[in-house]
Amino acid sequence: MEHEGPAVVGPFVVQGRLGSGAMGTVHLARSPGGRLVALKVVRPELADDPGFRARFAREVAAVRRVGGAYTAAVVDADPDAERPWLATEYLPGPTLQQAVDAQGPLQPDRLRYVAAGLAEALVAIHRAGVVHRDLKPSNILLTDNGPRVIDFGIARALEDVNLTATGIVVGTPGYLSPEQITGEPIGPASDLFSLGGVLVFAASGQGPFGRGPLSVMMARVVQGQAQIPPLPEEVAAVVRGCLERRPEHRPTPQQVLGMLSPAVQLPTATIMQTVAPTRLLPAERPPTEPQPVGSTFRTSRTWSVLMTLWLLAFTSTTGYLSSYAAEVGFHGQALFWWLLSLIGLAVLAFRVPFLFARTVRLVVNADGLTATRSGRTGSVPWSAVSRIRLVGRPRRVWLVVWLDPARAAELPASPHRFHGGHRVFPVAHGATSRRRLRQIGELRAALNWYAGRLFDVNY
Repeated sequence: MEHEGPAVVGPFVVQGRLGSGAMGTVHLARSPGGRLVALKVVRPELADDPGFRARFAREVAAVRRVGGAYTAAVVDADPDAERPWLATEYLPGPTLQQAVDAQGPLQPDRLRYVAAGLAEALVAIHRAGVVHRDLKPSNILLTDNGPRVIDFGIARALEDVNLTATGIVVGTPGYLSPEQITGEPIGPASDLFSLGGVLVFAASGQGPFGRGPLSVMMARVVQGQAQIPPLPEEVAAVVRGCLERRPEHRPTPQQVLGMLSPAVQLPTATIMQTVAPTRLLPAERPPTEPQPVGSTFRTSRTWSVLMTLWLLAFTSTTGYLSSYAAEVGFHGQALFWWLLSLIGLAVLAFRVPFLFARTVRLVVNADGLTATRSGRTGSVPWSAVSRIRLVGRPRRVWLVVWLDPARAAELPASPHRFHGGHRVFPVAHGATSRRRLRQIGELRAALNWYAGRLFDVNY
């Protein structure tokens, strides 16, 4: 797995790169005892700022007081390192941003559940004397035990840094409170304004102030009117209160909980569905053998069909032109069109089998992997899997699984192996590039959720 930065940071061995943000790069790393952590390594330009180092140390100390019930708990940190770093508990669930992008806005019951969970998290955070300052969909992880809030305190540590020199923008327009933009004192009520924006996004897929350039978004927050979509009555009341322009008019997290608690009664199964990383499709259940329920993926032949039709039209046209050119005596042009028609026929013959190839189906769930290929269905539990990886060129991506040799025959796969691994699923082969990228993202989210310790996040 490729990654940027040092291979070892403090006691942690870097496994790969998860992403980057205003503070620096985030890596997946492993502790000496084998525990996975999210390791944030500070940008070099911030490491040279003594003021940032001091604020970073204070914020890390404050975050430790919150604990891990509602956040990703701090495992270790070193503000005095050459490049300061912070290691937090690695939670393999999707972010709220990823979940909504992949499966659409949350249903009303799930929206109420997430709203109450976030309010409960803010109670704990504010009780510890911390203000998040950058609450947004990408800083909220959905887990099987409620939403978790990550990256709080970072925005404060970045305050007063020379942003022009570093090119860093602190916070996300549309979720920043008016007082963060105008420079007024910032308190816990700022996080409540952000909570209102997060709930609008969770319910509609878009923030309350739309999209646009930075200056336009900031002006809308300070002077404009928030666009609130239709919401369940109690959630609508919470959102309206949170998006009040004046901090003193917003509810406290405890008041938000009081407004939502009577409606938040979800059974465990529903909670699990709330935080599933990809769209849950209903299982087709034949009379004799029920199909497993989970995140379901299928290959697509849409693009192959379109290409085949185009080649058929192309070949017919060139064949007609070659015949016409021969009739009127243009033998050179006739030979040219005749050769083109032969090329079209050869390519068409290559693509026709794709039209009749059977769809490959993959189900990823808490039990393991189930694949259907060429009329055969087989399953393997996660205990039989040693590693999972996405490999291949952008247009020909495969899910490769390394299996216990004793169980390898149970999962139908391509006869062509990849460094000892089995090519189990052709990710959106024959689909459009947009559909392919979407399925890659959904499959990554499902594998991170159900088999984070096995998934080699390399794609």
